[in-house]
Amino acid sequence: MILADKIINERKKNGWSQEELAQMLSVSRQSVSKWEGAQAAPDLNKIIKMAEIFGVSTDYLLKDEIEESDRKEEASSDETVNIRKVSLEEASNYINLIKKNTPSAVIATMLFTVSPVVLIELSGMASYIEGFLPVNIAALIGLVVLFICLALGVIIWIGVEAKEKEYKFLDFDEFETLYGVDGVVKEKKKSFENRKLPMFITAILLFILSPVGIITAGLLEANGFVIVSMICFLLLMVAAGVGLMIYTARISKSYNNLLKEERLTPAERKARKIKSKLGGAYWCLIVAVFLVLGLGFDLWQTAGIIFPVAGVLYAAVIGIVKIFTEK
Repeated sequence: MILADKIINERKKNGWSQEELAQMLSVSRQSVSKWEGAQAAPDLNKIIKMAEIFGVSTDYLLKDEIEESDRKEEASSDETVNIRKVSLEEASNYINLIKKNTPSAVIATMLFTVSPVVLIELSGMASYIEGFLPVNIAALIGLVVLFICLALGVIIWIGVEAKEKEYKFLDFDEFETLYGVDGVVKEKKKSFENRKLPMFITAILLFILSPVGIITAGLLEANGFVIVSMICFLLLMVAAGVGLMIYTARISKSYNNLLKEERLTPAERKARKIKSKLGGAYWCLIVAVFLVLGLGFDLWQTAGIIFPVAGVLYAAVIGIVKIFTEK
């Protein structure tokens, strides 16, 4: 049975006129008439919509060899296994939502990274520039800015999570994609891969070059204020690199989720949560040590190496956590 005959049968079975079916599909009655007369074929989006309206699969509509009896068996099977179906429209909405929210996610992450910059810079200026500001006032202003950045970052992240909540099942639950979804997503992913590599390389270069200023200042035996400024420069470069990594990771993840690639196991999800909590506590501790050394003991040169060393140690700590969480 060809597609034209199946459309006629399903429409009549539901007691709909061509006009009524056309309204449900947002097309003209003439379009439906042409489909049923095999004078034209509906596009993929309309086929998916008809499958939903008729309560049948897209395979039944598209494959001539599947007859009415086969469709009934298929429907019976679907009732026993209640797996969520993701249509092309739903997949497109998900990808577009991730793209729309990604700049906000990038900004939130960068706010977390640069939050101590003003505190560090003002504290350094107060310590090394005579008549600038009392150290305690500079530290207070810096702390206010730090907490504002953190608060804004949290608010933005909560907003992003709330908007994407309805698609969380793609991360954890079983689902199936309807006809045509995988092909479209693979094409979009392939197109994005051409832009992903340059952004990834740029991020790596930013990470590699970020401590150059501090190293150079140390070799030239620069004063504490220069070293403090180089630390701020390091954080800004790291923030830019992290922003690029977050951007590419989120877009790639949206495609991988729909294609069921690189899905996390329950153990991996648990490990990720542990790393996230550990990372937050770790960097708060590092900032605290930096401030104690700089403001409390006026050891800005010693404090200057805190962040580069902390970055190296953080990679080691995460590696150890990974070993234990995977056991």
